[in-house]
Amino acid sequence: MRVGIAPRLALLLALVVALAAGATGWYVYRASSELVVSAAQSRLLTATQVVKRRIMSTREFVSRDLQVLATHPAAVRALSGPDPQARSELLTLFQLRMLVSPAYLQLRLISADDFGAEVVRLDRDVTGPLPVPDDDLQEKGHFAYVSQALTLQAGQTFVSDIVINRESGAHLSEGKPSLVMSMPVMGAAGRVVGVMAINLDVQGMFDLLAQDLPPEFQLYLANGVGDILIHPDAGLTFGFDRGQRQLVQDHMPPTRPLVERLKEEVVFDLPAGPHAQEPLVAAFVRQNIQVVSDEQQLLLGLAQPLRLVLAEVEQLRLTIVHIVAVLGLVWLVVAVVLARALSRPINEIGQAARLFAQGEVAHRLPTERNDEVGDLARSFERMQSQITQQLHELERSRRELSDQARHDGLTGLANRRLFGERLQAALAHRRRHGGEVALLLLDLDRFKPINDTHGHDAGDAVLKAVSQRLRDNVREVDTAARLGGDEFVVLLSGVSNVADLAPFALKLLERVSEPIAHGNLMLQVGCSLGISRTPVDGDTPDTLLLAADAAMYEAKDSGRHSVRWATPVAPMPQPRRVDEAADQVVDRVIDQTSDQA
Repeated sequence: MRVGIAPRLALLLALVVALAAGATGWYVYRASSELVVSAAQSRLLTATQVVKRRIMSTREFVSRDLQVLATHPAAVRALSGPDPQARSELLTLFQLRMLVSPAYLQLRLISADDFGAEVVRLDRDVTGPLPVPDDDLQEKGHFAYVSQALTLQAGQTFVSDIVINRESGAHLSEGKPSLVMSMPVMGAAGRVVGVMAINLDVQGMFDLLAQDLPPEFQLYLANGVGDILIHPDAGLTFGFDRGQRQLVQDHMPPTRPLVERLKEEVVFDLPAGPHAQEPLVAAFVRQNIQVVSDEQQLLLGLAQPLRLVLAEVEQLRLTIVHIVAVLGLVWLVVAVVLARALSRPINEIGQAARLFAQGEVAHRLPTERNDEVGDLARSFERMQSQITQQLHELERSRRELSDQARHDGLTGLANRRLFGERLQAALAHRRRHGGEVALLLLDLDRFKPINDTHGHDAGDAVLKAVSQRLRDNVREVDTAARLGGDEFVVLLSGVSNVADLAPFALKLLERVSEPIAHGNLMLQVGCSLGISRTPVDGDTPDTLLLAADAAMYEAKDSGRHSVRWATPVAPMPQPRRVDEAADQVVDRVIDQTSDQA
C-alpha cells in the first residue's frame, strides 16, 4: 500500500514536535532538579557552619569551666597535701558543673607527682554524680591529657583525640566515645602542680546538636586522617578501635580534599558508591583545632537523602509529563489533517521550544489561531509561563532566605551573624591597614516596664524607633546591629581619633532617649552604653564584645543612662540626667495618656 507524502510528513512533524516537547520538558526538569539540589547544598553548608560554630562554643565553654576549676584555691590546697575541706569543696564544685552539663562524664584533679595520681574525682553513673573513694583513685601520668597538660602555660587547654574510653573503672563513660580536655593547675611561684581534666561524652554532645536539625539530616564526624567517628551506621564508627580502618574519604570520595587540607569546605551529591541505595546530598567542612591537641583537625558533615530534595520538583515533573503527553496527542491529530498548513506554525513552535531549552522565553507563538495549532501554542505558552514562574520563585526564595539569615526580622538591622562577619572583616582590615575598630554596646533602660504596661506592640515600636535612630546616626561604612532583646551594638571601623568616640556615644544616648510616639502614647527609654576598642581592649570579636559588655554593665550599675569605657582614656562627660522624680512624672503622663486612649 502506497503512503503519500502528507501522512508521512504529518507523522514526521508529529514525531519531531513530540520529541522537541519531551526534550524541553526533560531539560526543564533537569535544570529545576539541579537548582533544587544546589539550594539544598547551600542549606546544608549553612547548617554545617552553624554546627561547627556551636562545637567551637562548646569547647570554649568547657575551657571556661576548666579555668574556673583550675584557678580555685581549693584545687591548690588539695594538691598540697591531705585536706578534707578542700576535697569537699572541689567535689561540690564538680557536682554543680556535672548537673548543668549533661555531656560531662568525669571531672578530675590529678597531681603532677606520684605518676599523675588522681586526687579528687567525680564520675557520672546511672544514678547521677558519683564521688570516687580514695582507694579507687588511679595513676594517669601515662595519658597525654596529663603529660601534655603539665607542659602548658596557665590558662592553656589541651584536647585529646576522640576515642573509645578504655580506662578501667570509668563508670558510665567506660566504652563510650569520649575526649578529654585538661588544663594545668598552677601553684606557688607559677609552678605546675597538677592537672584539671574533664571527660566529655562525644556522642551525647552530637546527639544534642542533632536535636536542633531537621530529622532528615544525617550527621557525620571524622578525625584529621578521615577515621569515621560519628556516622548514621554505627558499625562504621571507630573502626581503628577494632583493628579496622573506616575512612570517610573512601565512603565519600569528594571529602578527600578536606582530609588533604586542600579545601575548607565541600558540597556534593553522591549518587553512586556505598550510598547508591540511598543517594545523598552532603556538605562537609574542615574545623582546625585552635588549642594544643593531638588532633589537628576534624571533619564535620551533614547529608540529606536526595529523594527528599527532589520531592520538591515532583509536581513539576508530573506537570511536564502531562503537558508533553497532551502536546504529542494534539500534534499527531493536527499533523494528519493539516500537514502542509501546519508547516509554518510548527516551525514557529519548534523555534520557541529550542529558545526555551536555551533559557530564553519565547514571545512569538501562533496563539491567535482557533485550531489545534493555536491550542498547542497556548499550552506551550502556559507551560513556559509556569516553569519560568517556578524558577523565579525558587530564586526569590533563595534570596529571601539569604536575607533573613543575615538581618533581624523586626528591625531590619544586621543580626548577630552578619554583625560577626563584618566585625571579623573589620579586624582583618585593621591588621592589614591600621586604624582602630570600636564597639558601642547599648542596652535599653526602662524597656521592660513599657512591654509589661503597654504590651509587645509598644515594645516593638520602641525597638523599631531605636533601630531607625541608630541607622540614621551611623556612617554607611559602619554597622548597627541588634544582638537580641533590647541589646544593640554599633561597629565603627577605621577610627582615626579615639577622642571622637565620646561625643558620638553621647549623641547616640541623647537620640535614643528622645520620646517615641506610639498611637496616643509618648514612650521614652534611656540606654546604658559601653565602649571597647582595639587594640587596648582586645583584637578578637570575643574579647571586644566581652569588654564592651562589661563596660555597659558598669554604666547600668552606676545609675543607667550613661557611657563607660572598657579601658578609660579620659573622664567621660555624662549626658543630662533625668532624675527619679522626673521619671515618675513621665510614667504618670504615659499612664494617663493610655487611660484616655
